[in-house]
Amino acid sequence: MPSGNPDVRPAPGLTLPRGGPTPREVFLVLPGLNLHPHRLDPLSALLNEAGAATLVPRLTGFAAPGDPALGRVRAERWLADVDDAWTLARMRLPGAEPALLGYSLGALLGLAWAQQAGVPLRRAILLAPALRLRPALRLLLRGLAALLPGALRLPSRSPPAYRFHAGTSVAAYRALTKLERRLQPTLLAWTRGAGAPPPLLIACSARDELIATRPLARLARAHPERVTLLPLSHEPRAGYLAHLGLDGYTLGEGEWQRLTGTLREWLRATGPGGTGDAGPEATAAREPGPEGAP
Repeated sequence: MPSGNPDVRPAPGLTLPRGGPTPREVFLVLPGLNLHPHRLDPLSALLNEAGAATLVPRLTGFAAPGDPALGRVRAERWLADVDDAWTLARMRLPGAEPALLGYSLGALLGLAWAQQAGVPLRRAILLAPALRLRPALRLLLRGLAALLPGALRLPSRSPPAYRFHAGTSVAAYRALTKLERRLQPTLLAWTRGAGAPPPLLIACSARDELIATRPLARLARAHPERVTLLPLSHEPRAGYLAHLGLDGYTLGEGEWQRLTGTLREWLRATGPGGTGDAGPEATAAREPGPEGAP
């Protein structure tokens, strides 16, 4: 397996593209709730190749495997972690604009941070974004958050090579659901055409077990000129959730090439002088599979 071993400490910080002019765009790279940050390295490298810088904030609870701070984390702390990282990036690259590469929780956290901080994102790549959880999962997490102590860790279903901790704390789930509730007014306004999101590339499986995909389809239909929706159709490996589709191993080589090809086209289209059209492989209107309404 490539880098992403849970025994390896993540290396947060700012990565600049090799050669070329000083980048004018910094992608905040935010992983999922228990995803090892190194698992987004292949996509980060693609962004660096396109001329953007990438920034990996150090989120509370993820200093090292087993970090006890995960049992005390709050949504406000994670938002502050992102804000601190962006402050340092602005000192290094004054005038650079923020963008987002977020997987699952990372997509939610990045959008919630931009909303709270009043910092407009130039554009955003959202992989299996947890902007709205499936109704049954949402109710389960709220019940657990109300009944169980925050420090308690629930076993992770992710394969060891992809997870950062062996389990996820109740406090972390509380933070996730709080961020979800906080973003809902904005998400609802966007889907109703009130206000507009930044240019978005959203990739998710119609078979995703954790997130509600219908709001994403509605968002794409409400803003076809700004939202590119790429439905992923990979067959999950044994022991892997469809939600965990983010690299060549979890997606399969063919679907990975489709994702990265669409991403490269989208980066060109939404860059300076771009047309905004990500190409025929993506669609802004296709409805993902059936699920509960948000």
